[in-house]
Amino acid sequence: MSRKDIEISTKGEFKESILAMYENGRRRIPMPRLKQLADFYGISVAWLMGEATAQSNDEKVNIEALLMADPSFSADERRLMLDVLEIIKAKRRAEGKE
Repeated sequence: MSRKDIEISTKGEFKESILAMYENGRRRIPMPRLKQLADFYGISVAWLMGEATAQSNDEKVNIEALLMADPSFSADERRLMLDVLEIIKAKRRAEGKE
């Protein structure tokens, strides 16, 4: 999902230019805004900041949903990504990692 997509999805609550400044380190994101952004993505603040190593099942589902909703992917590419995710999950189950 692009920064522009986020701006549109949030009806301008998160401006594309401000998101770019957060990402490039030219502007610090206040904690309340960080929480709002994490809520938008359906993930924890810790995970968004790279501090959490494990995700809840809800976070995993939301990440898959975000990938699938990205308009830059064709229907065939979405199916391929879902297939790859299922292969990875099956491999982890077989190795006892999930």
